[in-house]
Amino acid sequence: RLRPPTTDHKRKRKTMMMTNHFLRTNAAKLLTRHHLPGHRNIPPVLSSHSSSPFLLRDAHPSTTRRAMATGTRGARGHGWLRKYRAGLGGRHLQGQWHFRNVNELDEINDQVFSMNESLSKEDNIPTEAYLDLSVAGDAPRRVVIELASAALPKTTENFRLLCQEKGEDGGYDSTLVYKIEKTVGLCLGDVVSDDGSSGRCHPKFGTYTSPYSFEDEGFLVSHTGPGIVSMMSPGVHRNDSRFLITTKSAAQLDGRFVAFGRVKEGMDVINDIDTGVFTKRGRPTVEIKVVGCGIP
Repeated sequence: RLRPPTTDHKRKRKTMMMTNHFLRTNAAKLLTRHHLPGHRNIPPVLSSHSSSPFLLRDAHPSTTRRAMATGTRGARGHGWLRKYRAGLGGRHLQGQWHFRNVNELDEINDQVFSMNESLSKEDNIPTEAYLDLSVAGDAPRRVVIELASAALPKTTENFRLLCQEKGEDGGYDSTLVYKIEKTVGLCLGDVVSDDGSSGRCHPKFGTYTSPYSFEDEGFLVSHTGPGIVSMMSPGVHRNDSRFLITTKSAAQLDGRFVAFGRVKEGMDVINDIDTGVFTKRGRPTVEIKVVGCGIP
């Protein structure tokens, strides 16, 4: 059985209504710092939604940006609707990579790899490497990788030296493709445990403070499509031996993983593994092994 509101309840409700009315009528003064000593005057902020008490023209700029979603993360709030009305697509098309010019990035990638022409023959710096992949014990098939040796000498040399290591020296020979991300590519290169949980760079590039990894050399090559070979670093400046070969465009990896090569021959081998091998939570159900690797 409900009791009628007492005098205390009526008094509290009246006090709350008066407080809300005060906040609505004095929101501009509360949200600005004009009256505080020692602060410079803040120019008024124009707003197309001035009907809201928290979006008045004299409100603090940071408060208005948050409410209008016009800051660095403008796709939230009303920002996406304004962009949609401007013809920039719906919310699902307003991501960070939607307006990426792939053709321009491909031209930049070609320029980066064309820098290999400036290498002299006296330096004897290889610009290619190969991997022989065997699926479930079948005959191996070769994948030839073009390296950006001139633009990224440290990263590419680490890859070449690991390709040339044989036996128990800790190279790519006899390692496995431990994961296949259907929306990204093939993950391989774990020379320690063969499951992607660890890795180790060539001892030439290990330092006293970081004996198993080296720093990011540069993000010059973009992941614009299939066949890009990129380091798989678990963090900033933590490149080791793990790498991936993309099977699709992976714009989310730009600026995070250092891409240093691209598949020159044998992309059909990568596509056959990507589409023909059944995976369970990304792990291939058959053994995909690097039975040979080196410099052609």
